Amino acid sequence: MNGTMTYRASRQLTRLAVLLSACLVSTTAVATQPAVAAEPKSYGSVATTDIEIRMGDGVTLVGDVMYPADPATGKRIAADFPVILSQTPYGCDSSQTNSGFKNAPFFAENGYILASVCVRGSGRSGGNFTLFGEREQEDGAELVHWAADQLDGSNGSVGLLGGSYLGLNQIFSQGRIGAKTPVKAMIPECAGAEFYRETYFSGGMPTQTANFPRNLGSIVGPRAGAFGAPLAEDIQKGGDAAYDRDFWKSRTAGNYAEAIADAGVPALLWTSWDDIYTESAQSMYASLQNAYFDRPTHAPMKPGQPTTNRYQIIVSPGGHCAGVNTATELEWMDTWLKGKSTRFSEADATPMHLYQQGSGTWINTSNYPMVEHYTPYYLNAGGKMSKSRPGRHAGSDSLQFTQPSESGGTLTYTTGPLKHGATIAGPISATIHASSTSTNLNLIARLESVAPDGTATRISSGSLVASLRKLDAGRSWVDKSGTPVRPYGTFTGDDYLTPGNAYELDVAMSPDVTQILPGHLLRLVLSSQMQPSVCSAGLGKDPCFPTDPQSKTLPGEYTIAHNASNPSAINLPLLPYECFAPSGGTAQQPASLTGDPGQGSHGNPCDNRLTP
Repeated sequence: MNGTMTYRASRQLTRLAVLLSACLVSTTAVATQPAVAAEPKSYGSVATTDIEIRMGDGVTLVGDVMYPADPATGKRIAADFPVILSQTPYGCDSSQTNSGFKNAPFFAENGYILASVCVRGSGRSGGNFTLFGEREQEDGAELVHWAADQLDGSNGSVGLLGGSYLGLNQIFSQGRIGAKTPVKAMIPECAGAEFYRETYFSGGMPTQTANFPRNLGSIVGPRAGAFGAPLAEDIQKGGDAAYDRDFWKSRTAGNYAEAIADAGVPALLWTSWDDIYTESAQSMYASLQNAYFDRPTHAPMKPGQPTTNRYQIIVSPGGHCAGVNTATELEWMDTWLKGKSTRFSEADATPMHLYQQGSGTWINTSNYPMVEHYTPYYLNAGGKMSKSRPGRHAGSDSLQFTQPSESGGTLTYTTGPLKHGATIAGPISATIHASSTSTNLNLIARLESVAPDGTATRISSGSLVASLRKLDAGRSWVDKSGTPVRPYGTFTGDDYLTPGNAYELDVAMSPDVTQILPGHLLRLVLSSQMQPSVCSAGLGKDPCFPTDPQSKTLPGEYTIAHNASNPSAINLPLLPYECFAPSGGTAQQPASLTGDPGQGSHGNPCDNRLTP
């Protein structure tokens, strides 16, 4: 048995195997705990700035370091401490603006050295900016060893911290290091497994996040701008970077999940429901859990598979990097770098901590996806939607390639009132049969909950450019009946349509956990364009900026079919209304991070083998 297998096996033998029933959710209420607070501060803090660190290729990076200090004298404590390392491109012109340094006093006062290093091509650091290029990833691995072995005052243990750019480069850094690593814990916040999907492209069309490379000069600096401008131009022209080819594949963080699990490095993932990494953060969680237990890394988690408390995820309400707080970060670091007994050190049958929208409560669960059997709601004539498949008689509706506010710009399909309500839990998809008068089409699907007074609340959305409809069968998830759970497109090149021919399009939509109140309706809205006001944001995951080839091929009239031969549907992860037991907490933080695995398959109200 190799060293990796020994590492995993030794931990599996010392933990209770959490064997859940066919139900994938926790249903037993857990004790509400007070929000975690940091221990009384033992130290002051003192900074050492403008530290130069030479990389293997001769480029010098610059960082700032905060040390624990004597609160009375302000002088640095003459002792060794664990190091928390952040890598950032933001605010790197000085230590005062260094984004990774903003919470440095907090961690120093709680017994850590915090080092924030500016990535190459930003601020005071040398070299050229490459947006997570291979050399930058190698820098990350070198910086970890610098923090462990060369940084004055380090005790050799390293934690990785930060969100967004600072979250992704944690994954790349540890992924490059391998099993023999000084990294004892990491917190990749508002980051995930994918970079091309969801974040930069929605169904193959550039999102609001495409504004990021266009604005790198003003956000990071002139060297980043020199990199971002040609990247944005290549995407706009439909070049290689407009597809999931070498540029994006080499920057796919999920490819390092197995290496992180092999090293046994604990990771607390943190995202939010309106983040640009909502789905890919949860997919990264599943990949880490799978890899730790020697299952196929990119497969959906199996019903009843065991989980480890080394890989946990928090999904908060709000947008990019919402809800993250330093007290919980400190608790995670204390668990793994200092060996303290915390909520995170307890055996946890439910390592997913999710804010349930609709109810405004937190729930704890374990597996992603969360529902074993999906429920299709089929599109029918007259704008209706139900669990009944359409009959033999042909049915279709026309959708124009135009703004949703214009005539013919949207189609809506609505269920009847859900008498007992429901819980939507997990990734969502739509299977739409459509044709176009041109050689392409763009389909945007939005799911809403509609109150009796007509108030509509968005639950999820997704889109697909039809010429990029090809799926990777090995990475796409389906339930036991073959219903799409998480379609995974290849996005490597266009396969244009024959005008007038109908095609089956599987649209990946954002995951969600939402409680639908009794008497509310579900409504699917189909459109072809996003309104410009939505696309002005600096970040987002809506299909906003068609490439030049897409702008030429998308205009036309689309036909959405809903008949026996071409049934169209939205595929929902439905559970009963009162499926999840709330765990308390605030909008930002769950009160409980540990939970009971549930009641088992007998008498379990969340047994998803039952028809909701």
